[in-house]
Amino acid sequence: MIPGKNSLKFIFALVFGLAITGCVPVETRPTLNEARGGRNPVSMPGDNDLQPGELRAEVLEVIPARSEIRVRTDDGREHIMTYNTNRTTVKYHGWDYRVENLESGDIVALQTAPRNGSYIESVRVQEPMQAGTGPVPGPAIARPLPPPPRSNIIEGTVERIQYNTGVFDVRTRTGEVVTVSIPYNARTPDVDNFRRLRNGDYVRVEGEFVNRDNLQLYSFLSPR
Repeated sequence: MIPGKNSLKFIFALVFGLAITGCVPVETRPTLNEARGGRNPVSMPGDNDLQPGELRAEVLEVIPARSEIRVRTDDGREHIMTYNTNRTTVKYHGWDYRVENLESGDIVALQTAPRNGSYIESVRVQEPMQAGTGPVPGPAIARPLPPPPRSNIIEGTVERIQYNTGVFDVRTRTGEVVTVSIPYNARTPDVDNFRRLRNGDYVRVEGEFVNRDNLQLYSFLSPR
């Protein structure tokens, strides 16, 4: 029996659809979990290159309750940095993720705020934890010996204050300018001391260096 015209059209459409499906690649989202398990270890040229202003680090802990990430930078130092759930971006090969998708062991490139080195504006995942079978390239694993630790206590004259962003500059006795940032969870006495600061005040503060020129405040030791 010869099939009718409608049957022939249906068969042709079915065969054509199958052919198109088999020939056109479907772009799939490279999940971080697949990369960590070695099932989809996506790798692209330049993955381990740093862009201007980026800082390479290893994720040690994500603390969503306090919007904090504990990281270890290339110099071997550990830092606690803050993020904004709605503003801080996380990307892996162009795909968007949430900060909470990061895990301990991920190698990332961090972009911090221009005047607040403890606040993360964006994260670019360079190497998810356990991705691939070989060692992670770059200095994130083969780290150089850390330099001698800098003093976490600085003192000097206040030169610039930005009350809206919670930062101020201190010129030390050696002429070095250090930008001090007030953490979002600072103690009430420290917040009050910051609000009373004026240009020219002499201060002595304790904190943690998040990079060479930025100190995250722990406390005022001798304000004004």
